Amino acid sequence: MGAPATIPGVLAVAGVDRSGAASFDASSQGITIAVAAPSEQLVGVEPGGRYVQWSGTSGAAPLVSGVVALVRAAHPELKADDVVERVLATARQKGQPEIYGRGLVDAAAAVTADVAPVSGKPLGDLEEWVRLYRRAPAATPDPAASATPDPAPAVPADGPTADPAAGALPTVGTLREVGIPALVLSVFAALAAAMAVVASRHFRRLLRKG
Repeated sequence: MGAPATIPGVLAVAGVDRSGAASFDASSQGITIAVAAPSEQLVGVEPGGRYVQWSGTSGAAPLVSGVVALVRAAHPELKADDVVERVLATARQKGQPEIYGRGLVDAAAAVTADVAPVSGKPLGDLEEWVRLYRRAPAATPDPAASATPDPAPAVPADGPTADPAAGALPTVGTLREVGIPALVLSVFAALAAAMAVVASRHFRRLLRKG
């Protein structure tokens, strides 16, 4: 389980079935899970007032949000960390923290139980875990990258500037000396080829008649 469950202060919620056992079809696992709540065979309302049955942690998380709202309503003087501590401290333990977190949320106990205020973060801190398991390998400096590059040649301030398109287009002199004679030769060559074809056909007709 990743973000936003890894953001400090977020209560990540796992899901359980109607018996209180972990729901492997409608839940998640991870070290950031805080508590668990029902996530199967939940009843919701669609637009228009029709009741539907649905499953998933998207239903379990609002249940925990409701418990937090009840705690804040009953104890408006509490700071956010103390509200979270009430939800965590009164949860009923079920099993592995990676699956259930602190346990199954208990709304009545979260509101009425005597829970001492906290001075730190109730959910702990992932800083050490990130340092050990998510740190990137140290990059090896490239000696070539630190070398001083050769200075680029200076561009003259004044002087003629070459036109990149000048060499791609023929000049008038080139057209007069090369283009026109080549065109004339091509026309004469085409006429000669056509006359040869006509003469060949005429010669074949004479042979057939003879």
